[in-house]
Amino acid sequence: MALIPLFRDEARRRGLLGEDERVMAQVAFRLVRDMPYRRASDRQPETVIREWTGTCSGKHYLLAALFEELGFATMVILVTHEFTPENSPWLPPHLLAQVAERPVPDVHTFLRIQHERVRDEWMTVDATWPAAATRLGMPSNAAFEVGEDQQIACDPIEIFHVPEDEAPQALKERVIAYHAGDQADRRDAFIEALSEWLAAELGG
Repeated sequence: MALIPLFRDEARRRGLLGEDERVMAQVAFRLVRDMPYRRASDRQPETVIREWTGTCSGKHYLLAALFEELGFATMVILVTHEFTPENSPWLPPHLLAQVAERPVPDVHTFLRIQHERVRDEWMTVDATWPAAATRLGMPSNAAFEVGEDQQIACDPIEIFHVPEDEAPQALKERVIAYHAGDQADRRDAFIEALSEWLAAELGG
């Protein structure tokens, strides 16, 4: 099933896309980036479109599918990282206190993409944080330009390329178990609290 018509129609229904505006790469990136940061009921692209919300996994699984329909080759990348006071000083006080007591382990998802216009060059794409989050001090990528790497929304520790024959979420769950270990529940609670704070600050 082609996702671009479904994505376009939902964006128009929400007043985020003009009737004459096409879903090109720059538009797809902007719309996905600015979706509220919150877990959808599942991470399937159709669900993320319908609920118009996602964290790094749901946003980038959707964006990968849209980019592929637009003629890009895509790779889903997973990286282990930790939320700390040093790399996340923008956190609100109650979450900053948590990471000051002990870093929160996480696994981040972003993309590497390639277009025929820039053969043999893969660029980094990260649509995690909405543009509005910059007023909170968070790193959000302002624009998408073919061939220009974007800033990753975390400080990577270890990188995992998702094989073409493996479901990204299945690998991510294994990497979370490896990286977070007995802190998996703490990580989940932290992501939920982060989502709630962003919703209160940015709406959505």
